[in-house]
Amino acid sequence: MAEKHHLILTLIIHGAGSHKQAWRALPDRDAFLSLDHYLEVARIAHRGTFDALWLPDIPMTISPPEHTPYHSVDPTLLMTAIAAQVPDIGVVPTISTTYSHPFTTARNIATLDVLSDGRAGINAIMSYADRAAQNYGDSDAIPYDQRQRRANEFLEVYRQLGESWTLSDGGPWRDQGLLFDPALRREINYKGEFYQVRGPLNVPQARTGRPLLSIAGGSEQSLDLAARHADILYAALVHKGAARDLVRDLHTRVQKYGRRPGSLKVMPGLVPVIGSTEEEARRKLEKLALEGGYATDPVQRISDLLGYDPATLHPDRPLTEEQLRLPASWKRPVGLFHSVADVARRDNLSVRELARVFQLDIGHRLVVGTPESVAEQMLDWWRDDASHGFAIRAQYLPEDATLLADEVIPILRKAGAFPEGYRKESLRERFGAHDDAPERAALAG
Repeated sequence: MAEKHHLILTLIIHGAGSHKQAWRALPDRDAFLSLDHYLEVARIAHRGTFDALWLPDIPMTISPPEHTPYHSVDPTLLMTAIAAQVPDIGVVPTISTTYSHPFTTARNIATLDVLSDGRAGINAIMSYADRAAQNYGDSDAIPYDQRQRRANEFLEVYRQLGESWTLSDGGPWRDQGLLFDPALRREINYKGEFYQVRGPLNVPQARTGRPLLSIAGGSEQSLDLAARHADILYAALVHKGAARDLVRDLHTRVQKYGRRPGSLKVMPGLVPVIGSTEEEARRKLEKLALEGGYATDPVQRISDLLGYDPATLHPDRPLTEEQLRLPASWKRPVGLFHSVADVARRDNLSVRELARVFQLDIGHRLVVGTPESVAEQMLDWWRDDASHGFAIRAQYLPEDATLLADEVIPILRKAGAFPEGYRKESLRERFGAHDDAPERAALAG
């Protein structure tokens, strides 16, 4: 049996943090625009030997002026600036497959990967909001099925471009006075429903191989998209049984696309609330919920999460089977709804109990307690194959990054689940993500 890969940890660096009021905790209220702030967070993450930094993005303004600005600075530009000054740690910007072009994306990410010695990745999302569409000349968001088809084609073109120019260490072409082997640079001549791209890419693939690819999503179509293209699935998962079932599903689902079983790793979002005692952690959670404006009334909280009329909810009764089905009016990511419904259905929770699970964040798992308790809750899922790691949604930065790096990660190391430092390796190797692109190409061709 193969040795279990270490628990993978990425830190999401949302400005001042993922909490709506995180900006108030910093002396510099403009920290979300400060490179020094991001570098401080990145260096703390590096001290903790996080595997990578993750930066989500939505191409629109969504925060009211009293909240922490999210999705403000360009992810690829920020990650490039960080990679230039902080060694070792991976850098993974988010790209919209709906409103980006695969050639530009492939060029930008290949450049970042080459200049960072193989530390780059990409987190691919599909943009669902009307307001994002209106920034690109459309009145409404592209229909769901079209977004999925476009994303599939985008990622196929992105992959082919990334492989269109590779370098070799030697050969007869050296004696011919050539800089590189011309046989290893080729046009892709792709023609599809959305893209026609000649190629080749004008940046060669890094000698370390392809950049890591993550896909965010939870619908059946998104899971298939990830099984076809991705190394990492960033998912909203709260129930351990549902997470374990998904890991098992994807372990074999990838095979229908010519990939090795287990070649797609699952990384749920995780929201840690850490205190020196359990009581302190609970008080901290209550304070975060109150300051974030999250409804403390359970009926109102579930109404806010799922969009149901409060009159249809009873605090001490579970949601009905009809309420656990995805509404036709739902416009947010499908995986977020399923994460709530999975917990409610599998544990038969009342509205009051369900609201307690989602006190801070929709869709992502909340872990509350001492450093020892938080570490054990993370290890529990990893040991039981319910996840390969976690994308940490820190509420306050750099405060939470410091707690994780200095108090939680040493416990994970002591348990043998997390490495002591960095080795000279690519981000793909750090994640234990096998590059099966050559095998899939051979199968296809």
